[in-house]
Amino acid sequence: MQAIILAAGHGSRLWPLSEARPKVMMPIGNKPILEHIIKALVDNGVTDIAIVVGYRRGIIQAHFGDGSDFGASITYIEQMRLLGTAHAVTMAKDFPKGDFLLLPGDNVISSQVIKELIAGGVPNTALLTRSMTPSKYGVVELDDGMVTGITEKPAVAETCLISTGIFLFNKDVMLLLEQAVEAGMMGLSEALRPLFKTIKLKGVITSGTWCDAVYPWDAIDMNSRFITSSGQNIAGRIEPGVLIKGPVSIGEGTRIRSGCHIEGPVIIGKGCDIGPSVTIFPVTSIGDNVTISPFTFISGSLIMSGTSISSHCHVGRSLIDANVRIGPNTCLSSSSCLGRVRDELIPLKDIGSVIGSNTVIGACVSIQSGTVVGNGCHINDGARLRQNINDRSEVY
Repeated sequence: MQAIILAAGHGSRLWPLSEARPKVMMPIGNKPILEHIIKALVDNGVTDIAIVVGYRRGIIQAHFGDGSDFGASITYIEQMRLLGTAHAVTMAKDFPKGDFLLLPGDNVISSQVIKELIAGGVPNTALLTRSMTPSKYGVVELDDGMVTGITEKPAVAETCLISTGIFLFNKDVMLLLEQAVEAGMMGLSEALRPLFKTIKLKGVITSGTWCDAVYPWDAIDMNSRFITSSGQNIAGRIEPGVLIKGPVSIGEGTRIRSGCHIEGPVIIGKGCDIGPSVTIFPVTSIGDNVTISPFTFISGSLIMSGTSISSHCHVGRSLIDANVRIGPNTCLSSSSCLGRVRDELIPLKDIGSVIGSNTVIGACVSIQSGTVVGNGCHINDGARLRQNINDRSEVY
């Protein structure tokens, strides 16, 4: 069986995380989202994969190459104009030789998800799941196991059953999608809507793990669900007096200095310098070449490569992008709050802050829960941030 992965989009609602990379390359558990998807496919014997690329495609191609390092054979197909998901699928119309899997490239999934879809063995099948926030997705109407409708992001959802965007299709669907696109239906849900009677789309509800990041804070929850470490895998240097409990992975060249307390699940990358006397609680992932200075506390956070956090800082349930510099005595605490994306207010539970890449934060800065700081900002000593900060801003 073959698979087509849609990875051309920008992910603008994920600002500031999507400015430096495609959404599909956002690291979750120190691996890009797209890498989790490819692993799930390969684990189920699906190794012939086409990736539809567009926005910042070079980053994807540089990471995965021909796919051989990941046990796959990868073909890249460019969507020159980002006109919609149905249009993206038709860009790959010549790729499948028969039945094929279709997947969005921005959802982290477990291998169980693919196993359940393939086990059904019947094209055409849509993989469904239940969501606590169905209005963010395509809400599915199901009648006797058959999909009778998908309503994209309804104001009021009649059911919690949603489409994951993952399908097992017969190759003949390509022709139907082409016709829908020619008629101006560029989104996949929109293009499928008039075809339900024609293709008789079966619905399978997955028991596997499926997680999507719509807003930047979603990446924190996604990271906490997909940090997987079995036992302890310690490749770095651990000084005397370090306490490590539970599943903790530490990469080569990393130094954990005396007095540190690390309670897993935690993943720490290569070439980091942590401590002394730093506390890291579950569920935290730390990228490569990160420096964390003494007496800093970190919990439930995602910290990307090249970042430096000074002493006596508090980082709770926050996301810090690559190459950020944080001064001493700075607080990114978490609480229930309202986050803002454009003109939309989103209720958040136990969330800290999101800090964009290449931002410099001074000493004794306090950042209110739910605040998003853009890329390349400069926050001066003693600042108090209570609202989102645009890219390349300076705050006094």
